[in-house]
Formats: sequence, structure tokens, C-alpha cells
Amino acid sequence: MIKAWLTRPVLITAAIIVLLAAGFAWKSGSIFNSNKGSGPAAKVPVLTVSVQQPSFKPLERLLSVHGSVSAWDPISVGATTSGLEIKTILVEEGNLVRKGQVLATLDSSQLVAELSSEKARLAASVANVSKSIQPNRPEDINALAAQVEQASANVEDQQAALLQAQANLENAASNIKRYQYLRDQGAVSTQEAENRTLAVQVNEAVVHSAQKKVAAARFVLKQAQERLAMARSGGRKEDIQIAHANVGEIEGNVKKLETEINQTIIKAPVNGLITRRDAHVGDISGVGKAMFLMARENRLELRAQVPETDLHMIKTGQVVSIDSSFTGTGKVTGRVREISPLVDQDTRLATVRIDVPNSCGLKSGMYAEGHINVGEQTALTVPSQAVINRDEKTSVFVLHQDVVESRQVAVGNRFGDLTEITSGLRPNEAIVVDGAGFLKDGDCVAIAR
Repeated sequence: MIKAWLTRPVLITAAIIVLLAAGFAWKSGSIFNSNKGSGPAAKVPVLTVSVQQPSFKPLERLLSVHGSVSAWDPISVGATTSGLEIKTILVEEGNLVRKGQVLATLDSSQLVAELSSEKARLAASVANVSKSIQPNRPEDINALAAQVEQASANVEDQQAALLQAQANLENAASNIKRYQYLRDQGAVSTQEAENRTLAVQVNEAVVHSAQKKVAAARFVLKQAQERLAMARSGGRKEDIQIAHANVGEIEGNVKKLETEINQTIIKAPVNGLITRRDAHVGDISGVGKAMFLMARENRLELRAQVPETDLHMIKTGQVVSIDSSFTGTGKVTGRVREISPLVDQDTRLATVRIDVPNSCGLKSGMYAEGHINVGEQTALTVPSQAVINRDEKTSVFVLHQDVVESRQVAVGNRFGDLTEITSGLRPNEAIVVDGAGFLKDGDCVAIAR
């Protein structure tokens, strides 16, 4: 019993000693391991790699441009007359059309009715012009001519009567001298001599009357001749001018209506491609409202947005290699046609228009990227396998003794197995080539010999 009590404390004490020793050993091991990892002798390479310094090489510089494909010259086609119903649509989106081809028609029935009415008014107005020029009928002119002839005959009759009266006056005047002589001789009475004197006075009065009748007859003849001349000469100048003005006004209305009727036939203004149709049968036309959009000559262009700093390298006529792999036709060759003289003051970009073949499979509105060879330039390059793309970042691994540092860089063009580095790397720095894709920042590496 006493022996059992003595044994228990000893066991407890021994257990405590064992636990303390185990704790010290664990702590000592942790410290040792920690010191071992931080010391130079504790570095363990994770991979054997090859390294290389960047190098300057003369390379052909490719300037990347990108933008949207658009119609070379987009044309909006619409109606020039408002308020008419669209009657027919004869083309659809994607159709190639010729200049003058009918695209759609509008309801022209009201205009046709108005045109018929105006043509009838025009015919009446033309007839009124003829009437204004010669308002007298032929039978009226003939009647006036007859009056002239009658008046002329009357003048002749009155002139004959005047001549007869003058002859009678002369005869009476000669008789009075003879009777005065006979009276003085006593051959005739004084009464008979006085009767001869009275006959002279009567004949003088008859001559005066005949002269007045001749003058009156001549006046009547003159009036008849003037009426005939007026009838033959036609209407007054003012009336004729007014009649012509009315004809001109109605002719203008007729031409206007004919033009409006022609405009109800919507035709293609040029050869091209229908890229959009906004018109539908039953719609009401409106001026300024597009019915169709067309691409002139079905020509396309890439409207590339280029930074102002790169504009000096672009010239009209340069060849552009456009990537259209998404169309299934591979590379497409374009050509710079125009460089915009204006740079956007907010984005600092200018538009470069690049002609694109219309048979390349590209369509208006597509995004495309192109490359322009701007000549040979010296560039800082590294092997393409040294460039790592992770998390939308481009980087290389720079070697410091036997530890690598992940360095973000900006890259330019790729030339075969070389990649241009535009910023982020100095020429005298060593970078990892083989094995770069398996490393992470801070890894220890061994260099292949």
C-alpha cells in the first residue's frame, strides 16, 4: 500500500518532464527551420531556366489601327412629298440596286386628279389667249368690211352730187350775166333778170350742202375703216398679256403636279447596296424621313481611330493588312484613302479612312483591326516565349541573382518569335526565357548552363 503511494508521484513527475522536453524540442525545431529558410544556404531552386538580355533589332514597324467598318458614302433615300401613303416596297435589305431602279411607290391618285383638272384649265386658258389676240369672228369682220364699202360708195355718190351742184352753179352764174345784158337792152323784163339772180343763190346753197354731205360721208367712211382695222388687228395689248400670264401660271401648276407625281416613284439615286429599309406599306411619307439607307457603289471603308502621335507615320495610299478571320476569309488588303484633318480635342484621336474590298465578307458596323507597315525601326525585343499574359496583364520575369521578379511591361508588335517591348524593361536586365510560364514572383531558380 505504501509502495503504491510512493510510485504515483514519481510517475507524474516523469510525465511532466517528458512533456516539457517535447515542447522544447518542438520550439527549437521551429526556430531552426525558420532560420534555415531565411539564410542564403536555405534557398532551393524551383526550376532550371534559361535567361537572356533584351536586344535592339531593326524591325519593320507595324502600326495597329482599329475601328468600325462603314459604308464609303452612306446615302439616305426618302420621299420629297409629304402626306402620301406608301403603296409598294420593291426592294429589301441586302439587295444590290442600279441607278434609277424603282425602290418604292406612293399613292398618286389625288395628284393625278388634280393634274387632270389643271390640264383642262390650261386648255381653256390657251383658248382665251386666242380670243384675246383676235376677239372678232370672221363674219363680224366681213360685216365691217361691207360697211366700209357702203360708206365708200356713199362718199362717191355725195361727191357726184357735189359736182352736179357745182355745174348747176356755174350755169346759173353765166345765165345771170346774159339776162342782165338783155334787161339793159329791154329784151327781157327786170323780173326775169332777178329770177336768174335767185337761181344763182339757190345753186350756191345746193353746192354748200353737197360739200357738207361729202364731208359727212368721208367721216363715216373713216370710222368704218377704223373699226375694220381694229377688228383685223385683234385685241388690246394689255388683254393679250393678261391672257398669256394666266396660261403661264396654269402651265406652272401642271409642271409642278407632274413633278410631284414623278416623285411618288422612289428611285435609287446611284448604284449601291440597300443596307437598311425603314419604309413599310401603309406608312405615310414625310419630307426628311428616310425610307432606305444605301451604300454607294457597295463600297466599304474601315474608319480607324488613330492617336495623334501616330498620324505622322500614316500616308495616303499605304497598304493596310486587315484581320477579317471572323468572316472566314482571312487577311484582307485595304489601302489608306483619306486622313482626317481634324483631331478630336477630347480623345486626341483622328479618323483614317481605309478602303476595304466589298467582296471580303466584312459588313457595315463590324469591328476590324488592321496593321500598316510604316517602315524599318530599331526596337527593343525579347523572345516571345518570355512574355507572359496573365489576368489581362503582360509581364516578363527579371532575374536578380537567383530570384525572379514579375515585371509588367508594354508590348508593341510581334515579329516571328520576337516581341517588341515599348516600356517597362531596360536593355541591360536579364529575363527568363525557357520556363517563364511556370514561375511566380519571388521564385528561386537555377540557371541552365
